[in-house]
Amino acid sequence: MAFDALAPTYDTDFTASPIAQHLRARVHSRLARYIKTGDRVLELGCGTGEDALVLAQRGVHVVATDASAGMLDAARAKTAHEPNIVLAQLDLNALTAENAKNAEYFQDSSSAPAASSAAQKSFSSAFSNFGVINCVSDRAALARWLADRVRPDSTVAFGVMARYCLWEIGWHLAHADLKIAFRRVGGVSQFTIDDQPPMTIFYPTAHQITREFAPYFRRVHLEPLGLLLPPSALYPIVEKRPRLLRRLTAWDDRLLHAMLSQFADHYWIEFERLP
Repeated sequence: MAFDALAPTYDTDFTASPIAQHLRARVHSRLARYIKTGDRVLELGCGTGEDALVLAQRGVHVVATDASAGMLDAARAKTAHEPNIVLAQLDLNALTAENAKNAEYFQDSSSAPAASSAAQKSFSSAFSNFGVINCVSDRAALARWLADRVRPDSTVAFGVMARYCLWEIGWHLAHADLKIAFRRVGGVSQFTIDDQPPMTIFYPTAHQITREFAPYFRRVHLEPLGLLLPPSALYPIVEKRPRLLRRLTAWDDRLLHAMLSQFADHYWIEFERLP
């Protein structure tokens, strides 16, 4: 798994970054609007468990999943003391096979064994952060899978890498790197980690995801996430200038109009499960 190679240094390279912490706090603020103490929540692509840990410390029961065994190992080390977190391997591009493998974690109340503590009831919400959905080739299949596992009127939410990131386009155009500048614009690109086989990354628009989820969910919220902040590869450009960082993060928190979402590094999109 390509992300296994990133796991050992992921927290140092990304989680500890001031910009990543700012964006994560924004996400946590949104999650707090509808995830309450005692809820049972599904996290897709938990990485090293940072978001799951924050929720668990608020008394939320989290089934935190990831396709990467390396990321799950890092999450297990970080969250071993937290009884509210269950970790499970789940490949969002092989839901049928992986669901059978870890069925006890993802069953709804109608199919759960009476004695199974991991499957007491369906999920009150589900979410993923920082571009997990960009690795999913069939988002309509994911919508169907989630629809069977979250309650009516529950919220599912995703942090998605946007297609027209102004920072990425502008910076790399200025440095005459057209390939990087426009790699998202076509809606799909290849990403390589170390000597691993290349991964396909998708850049769906908010309209596209809304249409794919429409049979089961209706969109209830959309906002840019990192409109004035660079993508992670360019974080040092801003982070080594504390005054600029403060100004950009302050304005980033104000420019939240849905129409700006496609021009940010990510956008945050929320759906409500239809009855």
